[in-house]
Amino acid sequence: MRRTVLLISLLLSVAVLLTGCSGLYYSNPDLQTAGVSARAEILETWETGIKVNDEPVIGLKVRVQPAGGSPYEATIKRVLISQLEIPQFQPGAVIPVRVDPKDPSRVAIDLSPGSPAKVASTGNPYHDYFAAAASQGARLMPPPPAPEIYLGSSDDFADIRALTENSYVPLGHSEVAKDGSDPRQAVDQGKQIGASLIVVYGEPFDLPAGQTLKALPFHPGFASGEKGTIGSVPRPVEKGRVVAYWAKARPPVFGVYGRPLKDEEKTRLRRNSGMFVDAVANGSPAAAAGIQEGDVILEIDGKQILDVTAVQAFLESIAGKKVRVDLVRLGSPLSVEVQLNEVAR
Repeated sequence: MRRTVLLISLLLSVAVLLTGCSGLYYSNPDLQTAGVSARAEILETWETGIKVNDEPVIGLKVRVQPAGGSPYEATIKRVLISQLEIPQFQPGAVIPVRVDPKDPSRVAIDLSPGSPAKVASTGNPYHDYFAAAASQGARLMPPPPAPEIYLGSSDDFADIRALTENSYVPLGHSEVAKDGSDPRQAVDQGKQIGASLIVVYGEPFDLPAGQTLKALPFHPGFASGEKGTIGSVPRPVEKGRVVAYWAKARPPVFGVYGRPLKDEEKTRLRRNSGMFVDAVANGSPAAAAGIQEGDVILEIDGKQILDVTAVQAFLESIAGKKVRVDLVRLGSPLSVEVQLNEVAR
């Protein structure tokens, strides 16, 4: 499960393509690994007004029945569910939960594969256990007739960096049990969501005779399109496998994958505004101007970056212009000129 949590957090960390932050509104996600299993009866549900890719985020009041203990009431403030799961989350339903052993008031729905809260409703586990990444604002290329399947390497960071630098954006992931072994179902889910490629971690697919999983073609050390294996077989996922879905983006206006500054970065830089550069798309205007991973962009065309979520719309409003970008690199101020692309149609 540790690898699963790492992979998911990595996918979400690159879910800002000069737009707002992406995230899944799971209540107390740490409890998915550290919590104690229990059952709970739903007493009340309510809408939070939040949606992720049109899927609702709801709140729950539950009566927890811990093993060997007395029942008590608790609140689960936010949990993302699919439209298909709404009938399973009504008052009177009994669901699996995880409870903080040190603070029983902290309760989260058990989201592990195979839990009754995630009962298969379509027969395709890659659909039923799919968690979508929030929209990143990137303009996507039309998907191929069917996404290709690749084998993830033992280096999650390198995989994700290679994909983002080659203008792929995450659509989401599925975590399935070991019996979810039919690759056609993963491909079907990829087709449904418009994925260009699928990356598999954990239990290998049982492919037809003569077929093998290909290594990611843009992984460091491999030329584009080269096939082969990368290092060792990926470390196993405790529950089976994680399948990550990616889409190809159209050429970006700017080409930086950024995020808001963390508190320690604000303290170190002595400022509250700016955008940290996590990665730069190959062949993009930002790459041509020499902008690098680790830079902190302070201003674009004379405008301070107070809100990372507003950057994409601003860039599209000045697309095609040559602009000055003011940044900090290794503690030193630097200014570069960037010829922005036109908005891709």
